[in-house]
Amino acid sequence: MQVNCKKITIIGAGIAGLTSALSISLAAKTNNQTVEICLFEATMTASEEGAGLQLSPNATHILQKLGLLDELLAFAIAPDNILMSDGLSNRSIADIPLGDFAKDRYGAPYLVIHRAHLHQVLLNHANQQANINIEYNHKLVQIEKDVLYFQHGEKLVQNIADIYIAADGVWSKTKSLLNLEFANLTTFSGHIAWRCLIEPSKLDQQYLTTTRVWLAEKSHIVLYPVSSGQKLNMVVFTEGEFKQKTWAQPANLTQLKQIMQGWNSEVQTLLDATDHINVWPLCAGFAQYQNAKDSFLLVGDAAHPTLPYQAQGAAMAIEDAACLANTLYNQQHNWHHWSADKIAQQLREFEQNRHQRVTKTQNTAVKNAKIFHMPPTTSWARDLYLGILSKFNKRALLTRLDWLYAKRYDNF
Repeated sequence: MQVNCKKITIIGAGIAGLTSALSISLAAKTNNQTVEICLFEATMTASEEGAGLQLSPNATHILQKLGLLDELLAFAIAPDNILMSDGLSNRSIADIPLGDFAKDRYGAPYLVIHRAHLHQVLLNHANQQANINIEYNHKLVQIEKDVLYFQHGEKLVQNIADIYIAADGVWSKTKSLLNLEFANLTTFSGHIAWRCLIEPSKLDQQYLTTTRVWLAEKSHIVLYPVSSGQKLNMVVFTEGEFKQKTWAQPANLTQLKQIMQGWNSEVQTLLDATDHINVWPLCAGFAQYQNAKDSFLLVGDAAHPTLPYQAQGAAMAIEDAACLANTLYNQQHNWHHWSADKIAQQLREFEQNRHQRVTKTQNTAVKNAKIFHMPPTTSWARDLYLGILSKFNKRALLTRLDWLYAKRYDNF
């Protein structure tokens, strides 16, 4: 039986916000319920900063459930493997299988894609839903009890909903206005990402079917194809100081080349093929799914910012969306019958249920940072271990992550 229409407000129309809207909308329709979802986006138009990202099977299963996977495959690449090498000598370290092996094992592909293409596909499908509305140029400026106020030009727009989902990123304005930012303060990690896109025509075609990783002391590089193979996404991770609280800004390529002096000739060729590069400070808090309060919920980077060394930032946000849809609508109940107190209780239980998986992923990323950036005094043991596995039990290099990739949340 259909109950009265419920309203959900989502702050932020990035990957976390759009996936949340689509997942909840699908779950409501499946359960013959009506929900109005409004996303408020601070920017003037739909946009998504950044370059490439990786979508592991735990995320692509959910995107498939949303009916987006076929469209994404037109832009994405499913790499055959990850080839890991020494940054200085270019000596091979490990060969991790992906491609058909990953798809057969997990039932969904491991993809690499440009962030803007994923965002555009999500946005297109959100715009097709009659119950999803997106308001641009609406900046959250005030929260009074359960009422939100957005600045829209010279107007102050009031919004009231049954649930408020904060998907507004690492520097979440919602979190600040709720006085939650100091509960788990987001700080600079000491790691920096130098991101660029390269024209594959300038390089060997080998880069179009694989993900490449080079490791060295206090730094490493990740390279993979995006945009249907029309671009190569390269990220150089280094350690150092970064004083500005900002996202992408133009970087000095000469400075990066100086940092990368002594690296192998293949890496130098990649750097020479780069025309423009942006630099990003990598910021995170301690491992936690951060609690909100009352009818508010944080998702994605607003709830659990993480270092990118397990490539799970987007995937965890997509999981949040699917898990939330299943919390609100499942065989046992749907939230249209809940009181405000019951909604708050269920949102706190949701946070608790997500905490263990999210924190394990965050801690794994921190551990990987140390492993990737080992000095020569210890990296030889890492390389020996990975080399032996690559030679005698290559598949174990992927199956050790079954706890992450095999988990299914597409039951909403």
